[in-house]
Amino acid sequence: MAFTRHVALQLPSTSSRPLLPARSRHLRISAQAAAAVAQEQNEADFVVRKKVSMVSLGCPKNVVDGEVLLGDLTRAGFEITSQHEEADAIVVNTCAFVEDAKAESLEAIVEAASLNEDGKRRQVIVTGCLAQRYGPSLAEDLPEADLVMGFQNYGNLPGAIAERLGMQATASSSSRVQVSH
Repeated sequence: MAFTRHVALQLPSTSSRPLLPARSRHLRISAQAAAAVAQEQNEADFVVRKKVSMVSLGCPKNVVDGEVLLGDLTRAGFEITSQHEEADAIVVNTCAFVEDAKAESLEAIVEAASLNEDGKRRQVIVTGCLAQRYGPSLAEDLPEADLVMGFQNYGNLPGAIAERLGMQATASSSSRVQVSH
């Protein structure tokens, strides 16, 4: 679990009596939280996880797609961070609906790439409608993008990022542009 937090849980009850005595509820939650933290620490001793952040632009569908992608990346062993400066890869989930959205997407890609000026090399991954619609030309015209992946290829995203970060090699992710029509 990437974001474990110790919280005193308030259980809703339909009767006037709590489901568990207050002390029991607290102790059970504490034991679960302690077990989760211990498991995280043990896993952290053996695995250094690469960090990925995301910028999601556009419509609500992009937000949902971005959340699904983050879930896929988490299951693949990546740590998700909201701090782009800490990330090893930045996914820019773009929009291409209107000209202003295209311009905003291009600005976000260039801004993500500009973070590399601090000397830490971050992979800039472009997904979303802009990547799907203009994939090959976008990759050619925008060298800041390390990977351009249309939404029809999202299943390959964790492997493609892992390969670019030197974590593993996968045959399906070797191309810089992955767009299906």
